[in-house]
Amino acid sequence: MRLTILLAFSFALFILPGDASANEFGSLKLERKTKDGKVEHETVAYTPREGDLIFYDDRNVFWTVLFAYAGTGAPLHMGMVVKKTDGSLAVLEAGPDDTIWVRLLDLEKRLPQFQRDFDGPVTIRRCKKALTAEQSKALTQFAHAQDGKRYAIGRLLLQGTAFRSRGPIRELFLGKTYLDRDSWICSELAVAAGTLVNLFDPKSVHANVSYPRDLVDNARHDLSATWHDAGRWQTK
Repeated sequence: MRLTILLAFSFALFILPGDASANEFGSLKLERKTKDGKVEHETVAYTPREGDLIFYDDRNVFWTVLFAYAGTGAPLHMGMVVKKTDGSLAVLEAGPDDTIWVRLLDLEKRLPQFQRDFDGPVTIRRCKKALTAEQSKALTQFAHAQDGKRYAIGRLLLQGTAFRSRGPIRELFLGKTYLDRDSWICSELAVAAGTLVNLFDPKSVHANVSYPRDLVDNARHDLSATWHDAGRWQTK
């Protein structure tokens, strides 16, 4: 009897899902400033979870210039980690790799694919909060409902003009988070998804006036209660 229990325990410990290392996917290189102003580096294993924010920068000249006109900058694209109906993790993105559709991309394929094809940095903010079962289900349903919708090309191009909603005065009247749109900008979609499950405060973070750069650190919005500081993702 004792031998049977010991074997069962060993099987559960080393083979069954639940071993934390089985969920690790690459690593994150973190930077921290010490009290004396020096920068320290630390590398930690990346264990993805729902609500993580993924940022990409392919250094595209056209988009860099457009973002500069809009008063922002790199990173140029982003998505959010969500759980698919089969339980696997994916990144919900609007317009990945300059395409014109919203896509649910398998997480473990997407990150190395971007680095391989564009040789650009992938930066991740890990979500501190675990979603409830109801929140997880709602986020999954939302993500699948957006999959296949159009990228909001026209609305993105307007960001480089005087007709955009963003601005210190205009945001007070035009800033809003819509949870259902026919087309999306990448950061707009991520904020909407996070707002749906109470990760973003809809009173302070408005999807239609948010850019990836606004969310990659705490300069514009203090998101430190919900997300860790960003780290550079690497395969090992």
